[in-house]
Amino acid sequence: MNTRTSQGPSRTHPVGRDSESGPTPWAAMLSVAAALLAALLTATWHHRWERAANGTPERGLLDGLCHAGTALAVALPVLPYVREQGPFLRVALASALLIDLDHIAAARSLRLDRCMTMATRPLSHSLLTPILLAVLAERLAPERHLGLAALLGLGSHLLRDLYTGGVPVLHPRHVVSLPPRVVIPLLGLLAIFSRSATRRRLGTRLLRLAMP
Repeated sequence: MNTRTSQGPSRTHPVGRDSESGPTPWAAMLSVAAALLAALLTATWHHRWERAANGTPERGLLDGLCHAGTALAVALPVLPYVREQGPFLRVALASALLIDLDHIAAARSLRLDRCMTMATRPLSHSLLTPILLAVLAERLAPERHLGLAALLGLGSHLLRDLYTGGVPVLHPRHVVSLPPRVVIPLLGLLAIFSRSATRRRLGTRLLRLAMP
């Protein structure tokens, strides 16, 4: 006599992710490899950016590519540990690119050469901007890691700007600049700390302490 055992509906999970233990090892390694590739591409674009004439469309395009590549280099290692990977990457990239729209307001012009040849970067290129936007994103969409995405996108943008002319980190009249040998390790630390904190769910724990 044949017997049939009933089975409940099967559960599907995102590719490369276990339901309980988080991402699989190959998914975590793949994200690091993709981040390294983004870093190498960014280095190539930056070399071409240095050779391009200031205020030209070529330099503007390369500058955007460099900021996008830098954002990917710090955000991709975190990707396997976030819940909504698509929105996370979109917010990180948008944050890294859209912040430069403040040049239009500061230069009071839509002309690319005027926006790219100002004496100093606008005040919104300061440490306060990524902190405020990250807090706002987390309040509007809690526990979706969008605040972290904004922090990584804006933070990577400001770190790159630190060695391409400097930024008013804390005060509009005090422009801070750093050499690449300092900025590049800081970008690496940003990626490593964010990956570790997300994997250990430190953000969720801090939110629970702050809002019982």
